[in-house]
Amino acid sequence: MKPGSARGSGQARTSQEPLSSRDEDIPIPDLKLIRRIGSGAYGEVWLAQTITGALRAVKVVWREDFEYEKTFHREFEGIQQFEPISRGHPGLVNVLHVGWNENRGFYYYVMELADDADRGKDIDITTYVPRTLTTDFKTHGRLNLEFCKQTGIYLADALGYMHSYGLTHRDIKPSNIIFVGGVCKLADIGLVAAHGERSFVGTEGFVPPEGPGTFASDIYSLGKVLYEISSGKDRMEFPEVPDDLTAGEWKLWREWNGVICQACAPNLKERFASAADFAEALRTVGVPKPVPMSSRLWGAAWRLVLGSFLFGALLAVSKRTAEWRYVVQAPESRELTPEEIAQAKLPRQGRMWLNSFDLKFNWKGDRHVAEKPVTLESLQRFLDDSMQSFEGEVVPTFPKGGKPEYPVVVPKTDADAFAEWMTKYDQEAGALDANYEYAWKQDTSVKRSAANADWVAFRLEVVRLHFGHVIVESSPGRAEVMNNGVALGPTPLALTRMKVGNAEFVVNLPGYKREVLKGKVEEGKTLKLVAKLKPTDAVAFGRKWKNSLGMDFVPLGDVLMAATETRRADYATFLRTLPTSQPPLVDVRSDVTLPMTHVSRTDAELFCKWLTMVERTRGLLEPSQSYRLPTDDEWSMAAGLPRERGDSPASRSQRALGIYPWGFSWPPSPVPGNMWDRTAATKAKRKDGIEDFNDGFADLSPVGSFEPNENGLRDLAGNVWEWVQDDFGGEDQKLRRLGAVRGGGFRSGNKDELLASHRKAMPPGTRGDEIGFRVVLSEEGVTARQDDE
Repeated sequence: MKPGSARGSGQARTSQEPLSSRDEDIPIPDLKLIRRIGSGAYGEVWLAQTITGALRAVKVVWREDFEYEKTFHREFEGIQQFEPISRGHPGLVNVLHVGWNENRGFYYYVMELADDADRGKDIDITTYVPRTLTTDFKTHGRLNLEFCKQTGIYLADALGYMHSYGLTHRDIKPSNIIFVGGVCKLADIGLVAAHGERSFVGTEGFVPPEGPGTFASDIYSLGKVLYEISSGKDRMEFPEVPDDLTAGEWKLWREWNGVICQACAPNLKERFASAADFAEALRTVGVPKPVPMSSRLWGAAWRLVLGSFLFGALLAVSKRTAEWRYVVQAPESRELTPEEIAQAKLPRQGRMWLNSFDLKFNWKGDRHVAEKPVTLESLQRFLDDSMQSFEGEVVPTFPKGGKPEYPVVVPKTDADAFAEWMTKYDQEAGALDANYEYAWKQDTSVKRSAANADWVAFRLEVVRLHFGHVIVESSPGRAEVMNNGVALGPTPLALTRMKVGNAEFVVNLPGYKREVLKGKVEEGKTLKLVAKLKPTDAVAFGRKWKNSLGMDFVPLGDVLMAATETRRADYATFLRTLPTSQPPLVDVRSDVTLPMTHVSRTDAELFCKWLTMVERTRGLLEPSQSYRLPTDDEWSMAAGLPRERGDSPASRSQRALGIYPWGFSWPPSPVPGNMWDRTAATKAKRKDGIEDFNDGFADLSPVGSFEPNENGLRDLAGNVWEWVQDDFGGEDQKLRRLGAVRGGGFRSGNKDELLASHRKAMPPGTRGDEIGFRVVLSEEGVTARQDDE
């Protein structure tokens, strides 16, 4: 049955309709097809059950639904390329198996099943209707803008992941976005293809003017989806605003609409350069504009905040109805299809060809060669578009019976850049497909006066590309892979279209030495490159680290915190190179494992600045990374406290009761730290030690003497009070400008004083035998809990 018949109309069939003869027996190994739940011009989706009883969705694609054999095979190649990466991002529907039946003329693939539109995960096979953005939209009309924003961020990130593997979706629309376990996913991946594949698929209104098959067209389609669900209008009404916006919604809608209009710009050059840029723009909607900082620091901050959004829970929307249907526009007549029109623009073997600039190319040998050398007129368009300056010579020529022409003589590097730019320009214009690119050859007929041997007059020629496959892996994984300065994605990375020839990849993972992998790509073959990364001494957030002083650090949210209090040995190194204004009151050369005491908050901050400078000089820290005292909230997080109510240490002190740095028991058990125990009380000839508690130390104990808490941190209870960077605050004018210390000391035995939430006010200049500090390492502007402000 060909497209344009009832099957190709895009209308879903109900379970009561009779099956056609070909549907009576569709052999899918180890699966029982229960009933069809969707159909369109490019396949039909079935509800199926495995031999273990699990429910799945199965898409069956028939050869007879395609007019051309090559188109059918091309769609199969798309799903083959998508299957290995489908489980690499939670925003993509998981493809569990792909199969082919040559005799019956179909291929199929098995997917995870969408939630039910009404019942969620509770599936009734007799009434099941998949939950999609279409069912949500039809039930509720215009959806909550915050829901739309989070959905857009999540799907744009999934789209960017697909694009990093060189694949495009080509048919993004609300009915192709399903929910699995309440999380939205890009589905109907049967139309996935390599970037640049220009066969005309998709749904009217979601397809951009230049047609589907590019990264930019996917961004356009997702923008139209977000327009529909947020505005309550049809995509054909874009960019009309909703009719029911309240006065309070206008400001937020203007920001939102600006982002959507850029994604859906008719002009390719006005759209977002990548799906990642689209996601970041969506994230900023409604977010107060920050105080200007360096672009590098804000880039890091945005990525951290974006990561917390992407993998958070999406907003729940209750009861859904309506069907999941594939809406594919059927051709109305046998006039030339968009695919055939696009094919007519491409160079054909043995024929003259005009490119998008109407430059004439003649067939010579095995390729198309420009009839004339590159002139200033053509080069000027490149210079204007790329904002490059001109260096070279213009050589006027005077053809017989024709107008004067002005070939250019330029450096070879500029000829390379021009050929690369022309390739991208004509591929976007549909004049070249992904199998061809421009190269250049020197034109010796142009008589130049320039003496520079590195300058050339040149003609363009069209050369066919030959591809192989490359797999880049690393140990450990998730390392960033770069090729010619372009980020390709994290390992393991599969590149299905890599140009034949020598290839070089840079593999980089924070905290590990950069590795360069080289190999030769051969046509039709797979080159596998594996990088065994070696750790460096440089810091890597997210894993344990030992710094140049031998201080152990453990991850705490988005920062690293010292596992113990700062030792005398650590402070001694600081004093030898940068003495403080006041000599230390303790001998830092004896008992070097004891915590450093008699330090004011200013002394502790000077130590942090010194250590930052030293390790930046040694290349262990980036310019954006530094040591500092922990914030009051970070200390609470380290001690196991949830977020506390209040805007200062004073207002938060002792508002969370019954929680101690070691847990919930009193007296402490097992022994968590050095406090006022029987040993200390006996030595002082007193009887007020903590009842039934003995830590074995009468005075200070070496750092790390007790077991760590679940965060890997030691000594948070007792031994020494620890400075935090916050002022004490509060309404008491005498206390608000004082500093704050946390955790108690070796003389602490009071139950309230040892609460994890207890704070003590202390003049910042205080130096006592029971006051010390520990440090935090972070990116500038980053705290352990990013939204703690």
